[in-house]
Amino acid sequence: MKNYILSFLVFFSFLVFPNSSIEVSLYEFTVDQSQNPRDRKLSAEEVKERGLDLLANQIVENIDEIDLRKTARSAIFETSYGFRWKMVNLHTGKIIIVKVDKNFHLISARNSDKSKVMIP
Repeated sequence: MKNYILSFLVFFSFLVFPNSSIEVSLYEFTVDQSQNPRDRKLSAEEVKERGLDLLANQIVENIDEIDLRKTARSAIFETSYGFRWKMVNLHTGKIIIVKVDKNFHLISARNSDKSKVMIP
C-alpha cells in the first residue's frame, strides 16, 4: 500500500510542478516587460539634444545633501509627470532619487528608504 502511495505522489508531482514552473517563468517575463510602461529611458544623444544634463546639474547643485565630487548619476528617465534619475554616493553607497516636473521644477528628492532629503 505504501509503495502505491509513494509512486502516486511521484507521478503526481511530475504533472504538477512543470506546469507551475512554466507559469512562474512566464509571469516573471511579463512583469519585466511591463513594469512601468510610462517610464522611458532617454538615450545619451536625446539628453544632450534637450540640454537635460545642464538642467539636472542645476537641480542637484541646489540640494545640500549631495556632494557632486563623490556622486554618479544614472540615466534620466522620462515619466508621465516629468523626469527622474538616481544619484549614488560612490563612497557611502547612499542613493538619492530626484524627481522633477516637465519644466524641471523639483518635485522631490528622496533617499532610497523614501525619507525626504529636501522639500522643494
